[in-house]
Amino acid sequence: MQLWCQDLTHVLPCLLLLLPLPCCLRCAGEMSGLLGTVVDAAIGWLVESILGNFFTGHMESWIREIGLAEDVEKLKFQMRYVQMVLAAAKGRRIDNMPLAQSLDDLRELLYDSEDVMDELDYYRLQQQIEEGKGCTAPTGTNPDGSYVSSSTLSSVVKLVLSATSQITVWISRGRKRKREEEGPAHCNILPFEIKDNISKRINVIVNLLHSNGNSVQGALQLEILRPMAASSKSQNITRNAHMTTSHSIERQVYGRDAERDEIIDLLIKGGSSDLNVLPVVGIGGIGKTTLARYVYHDERIINHFDLKMWICVSTNFSERRLTIEILEHVCKDRQEYENVSNFNVLQDILLKYIRKKRFLLVLDDMWEDKDKIGWIKLLAPLKGNKVSGCMILATTRMKSVAEMIQTMDEVRMSGLNEKEFWLLFKACAFGNENYEGDPYLQSIGKQIAKALKGCPLAAQSVGALLNISVSDKHWRTVRDKWRSLQEDADDILPVLKLSYDYLPVYLQHCFSYCSLFPEDKQFDGKELVHAWISQNFVRCEDPTMKLEETGQRYLDRLVDLCFFQKVGSKYVLHDLMHELAGKVSSNECATVHGLKHEEIRSSVRHLSIITTAFDKDKLDSFPIEKFDKILQKVGPSHKLRTLMLFGRSSINLLRSLHTLCREAKCLRFLRIYVTDADISSILSLLNPYHLRYVKYIHVVITDRSLYRVYDNNVFPQALTRFYHLQVLNAGISGNFPVPTDMHNLVNLRHLISHEKVHQAIACVGNMTSLQELSFKVQNGGSFEIRQLQSLNELVVLQISQLENVNTKEEASAASLLDKEYLEALSLSWEDNSTSLQPEAAKDVLEGLQPHQDLKTLEITGYGGATSPTWLSNTSSLILLRTLHLEKCREWQILPTPEMLPFLRKLTLIRMFNLLEISVPSLEELILIDMPKLEKCTGSYGMELTYNLRVLMIKNCPQLNELTLFQSYSSFDAEQKSWFPSLRKLSIGQCPHILNNWSLLPLGEMGALKELELMDLHVVRELAVPSLEKLVLIKMPSLEVCSSLTTSPPLQLLPSQGDQKGWLLSLLGLTIHECPSLIVSHPLPPSALVSEFSMRGVSTLPTMRIKYGWFKIESNVLSVLDNSILAFHNLRGIRRLRIENCPNLVSLSSEAFRQLTALEHLVIKDCPNLTMSNIMPEVVQENSTSASSLVPPSLRSVNISTCGVTGRWLSQLLSHLQSLEELLLTDCPQVKFLSISQPTETEGTSSLASAVMTSAQDEHELKLPYNLLCSLKVLWIQQSLDLESCGGSRDFTGFTSLTEVANTNAFTFAIP
Repeated sequence: MQLWCQDLTHVLPCLLLLLPLPCCLRCAGEMSGLLGTVVDAAIGWLVESILGNFFTGHMESWIREIGLAEDVEKLKFQMRYVQMVLAAAKGRRIDNMPLAQSLDDLRELLYDSEDVMDELDYYRLQQQIEEGKGCTAPTGTNPDGSYVSSSTLSSVVKLVLSATSQITVWISRGRKRKREEEGPAHCNILPFEIKDNISKRINVIVNLLHSNGNSVQGALQLEILRPMAASSKSQNITRNAHMTTSHSIERQVYGRDAERDEIIDLLIKGGSSDLNVLPVVGIGGIGKTTLARYVYHDERIINHFDLKMWICVSTNFSERRLTIEILEHVCKDRQEYENVSNFNVLQDILLKYIRKKRFLLVLDDMWEDKDKIGWIKLLAPLKGNKVSGCMILATTRMKSVAEMIQTMDEVRMSGLNEKEFWLLFKACAFGNENYEGDPYLQSIGKQIAKALKGCPLAAQSVGALLNISVSDKHWRTVRDKWRSLQEDADDILPVLKLSYDYLPVYLQHCFSYCSLFPEDKQFDGKELVHAWISQNFVRCEDPTMKLEETGQRYLDRLVDLCFFQKVGSKYVLHDLMHELAGKVSSNECATVHGLKHEEIRSSVRHLSIITTAFDKDKLDSFPIEKFDKILQKVGPSHKLRTLMLFGRSSINLLRSLHTLCREAKCLRFLRIYVTDADISSILSLLNPYHLRYVKYIHVVITDRSLYRVYDNNVFPQALTRFYHLQVLNAGISGNFPVPTDMHNLVNLRHLISHEKVHQAIACVGNMTSLQELSFKVQNGGSFEIRQLQSLNELVVLQISQLENVNTKEEASAASLLDKEYLEALSLSWEDNSTSLQPEAAKDVLEGLQPHQDLKTLEITGYGGATSPTWLSNTSSLILLRTLHLEKCREWQILPTPEMLPFLRKLTLIRMFNLLEISVPSLEELILIDMPKLEKCTGSYGMELTYNLRVLMIKNCPQLNELTLFQSYSSFDAEQKSWFPSLRKLSIGQCPHILNNWSLLPLGEMGALKELELMDLHVVRELAVPSLEKLVLIKMPSLEVCSSLTTSPPLQLLPSQGDQKGWLLSLLGLTIHECPSLIVSHPLPPSALVSEFSMRGVSTLPTMRIKYGWFKIESNVLSVLDNSILAFHNLRGIRRLRIENCPNLVSLSSEAFRQLTALEHLVIKDCPNLTMSNIMPEVVQENSTSASSLVPPSLRSVNISTCGVTGRWLSQLLSHLQSLEELLLTDCPQVKFLSISQPTETEGTSSLASAVMTSAQDEHELKLPYNLLCSLKVLWIQQSLDLESCGGSRDFTGFTSLTEVANTNAFTFAIP
């Protein structure tokens, strides 16, 4: 111990020599390694992370108990030594290989340090669990909940002083501590073999850290006189190297005329203030600067503004610098301001030159989004010129910049459209936008252009590469490898990498990790954040904030910086951003994408395998051996921290993955596809010490040797040993047994599974890290409500079977009031369980008072007549936004709007005794099954309705006073202003509202997308806007509905053009029991319709789309053609059923010809459809063959109880090349069966000739030989005798046939 400390004392003077070295911002390292770059913050960040996570009060106390304190403190000190070296060396150039190698080795050793400390923490948890102590505070925070601050850790002086002090303590107390730690009382806490192994590993790591730290320090000391790679000044120069200018460098601007005109219009019209700021936002390389130049030089701008100024801001935002650069535009005499040091004087000079002049200032490439004060200072003289219409046009990649500076809505830029981008691409690649030469080169060019997603800078970069040699060979090479060939400073990836280099280290880790996922993947934000947390990328320095909240902020920041794009509720990476992530992560992340893969480096710690390309192939066609050869090159696999698989077909690799999982001792994240037979064996192979995230997706092999994901989940016993596990995702469906020790997962934060899994966990109170839980109260200690007492991390909580709680005291034991993170709470009693004990239910609900920050509350089955006091108190739930009450049969009085000031969503269902409610301004109001409700009141007009997005009122038979529909005239006149946000409107079974409105005017509700109207008996005319879903049920008087009816348009109806437009936008259409409605168009109205049902409309048959089938039936229909059914809108239909049509005699071949995707055809109970007159137009033309009716995709034909003749069916089958199933039942016109021989002519006869054949031939069904290789099932079930009529009855030629069935005496020969 003393010798080791003496060695360190020799190091301290060397460390002190490093103190004068100035620190600097990191400069980006090359993607091929550290050589030629500078020492960056990433390694130091890793040290800080380890120190903050593992050297906590709880951990260090336990380590002293087990006798490893001396070893661990050596490791701690050595890491602080490395941290000091890195802090002093930050920014120094790495220009020799030994130094680069030493830094690489340091990173590897730090990972090893993290692993050994994490393993120790696992044993700590194991001991606590086995001793029944439950879980202490999770590691990752200090006892006070905070981390060591980065500013403290980067102070070399403090660190050296701290280290000196620590050594003094060690020297003075070393022997005493050693005696204490080796005392017999503590030796048996950790088995000797484990303790000895860890001690040896720690000491090896300590020695290597020491030697490598010395190597780095020595190399840097030798180079101490060399200039720094990036001082604060040079760093700014580096970052501003990509300076922009107002002078056009493009020969021509493509595809930006519309954006140019939009911006010019905004700039010229200006705003009401003296100075307006218009931001233009878009990712790097999309053409923001080009567009700004385009605007800047437009004649309209030149004529409108007195002054024009162009400033390139970049990352160095300095109000002084920018003021001087503006002065350079307006003041020709530089001496007037060049030597002025006072910023106020500079601004006075500027104001003098711009006063009373309307100006346009372009601030290009802005990055600063924090210095609001500096921005205000910069604007001060610009606002003082006393001229209206002055404008600032700012370009930025960051939405947060736009939000800080804008006075006008931002202009968001996207890629060029395909036509304009192809012109630009040809200009760059061929040197001529009008090039129409070599078609092969153009074909390659179009493939490349499509991959560039309309990005102009990418077109310039790749086009320049192609233009080097206009040859087939070169272009093919570029097509295959263009991404790896971009090296010039103006290439798109270096431009995007500038944004990456600007990120803090933790965001760089989060972004680069995303290279493991497939391109174009739509990320679920929560899942992505959980993955980041599993790798310790997310560090929360605010003890009041959850890691998930911090991670979401990281993601929001990456969206803001245009690294991610948000699409609805999902997140996506642009292809170029995904490529950038791959480049910057190539040392640590690797992807095996199909059989294509880059070299997997030995330093790789994160691996993904993507087999989605094989998911639709047969099982036996998967190239297992080729994948195995690739996976054998993964090494050393024991370093792997991440293993992700994408693609159901990856189950073919399970045998290889067994080896990988067994060897991957450091695995933290596992996403894998499994079968029932493999799940237990896979999980039993995993090292439990480090796992944080496990997601397994079940796959079953179908009878066709295809893959299908299913939800029959299994929880192997091995899972209960994963004490560090934070996320377990086993799918949300299924009901299956749960291991008895599931509560051992004391660090589990998210259990993504069926609610019955949650409810089956005994002693769930031990799982104090859980954030979502569905809990069913049962009589028994392991499932009593007091199990919830310590679960104070919960964010979402559902409690059911509350009838098993008898008193307020029992309920209070759940301690809901202490759960400060709880956002959503659901409380439910079983039906009728509280009808006999309403007072008990009232007491229990009183005892379940939640924390005041609750945002969503749902109560179901409560038997009390009044609200709990905490819901009626104005100060109890002040942040509540959503209230859902259901089946609370006795509840009579609700809280008033004043008690819930932030309420935005109110749902009341089956509240049988509620008479009256008063509602505030809401976003959603849902009232369903309220038999006694008479009044629903609120402020009248816009104040009540302006924010309303969803309004549903169903089965409220006594409701006669509804403020929203109080006056027809007001509603008609004000609907546009009253309902600017209403997206869904549903009204039904409410006879007293709208009871005298024969015309229901909704056409001005521009936001309305879903409309459901039921049982409105008076409404005769309906005007609607463009909708996505329309449901009309039991509207007996309805005659007119916009564009569906034959009536002439009314004044309130849209124009004919609008009518067509809203029909084409429909995705769902349901019309039931509307006998007066006469529909003038064939249905469905568009090919986009996925939900369709028509019933009880006098002029139409019954039709519906359900479970993938389009079904049509009618008692009166005689002809089925395009006048009834819009066959052209059914081109995507794969299954068609025509049944129960007793009068149907004719089908249109012209119509059927349009069903190009049809695979399954069922014709049932159509006795008059004899097929002799199936298509009269065929008979007339005498030239159309059976192929007119038969789509080439047809695989299954099922004809039952029809008049189809054998001859016609023979002709039909002769045109089917892919038929797999033929089912024939109760078709009396088919009496004979034979198999045609190969010599017979098939497929050439016309259907007209089939119609005119003799009666004897009409009844014979000849199975054509073209079905030899495809037919698998032949099922013939006839009530009449089926006779053999010549030909062959031997089925040995039908090699695919697996099932033959018949009800006749003779047998079929099956191959």
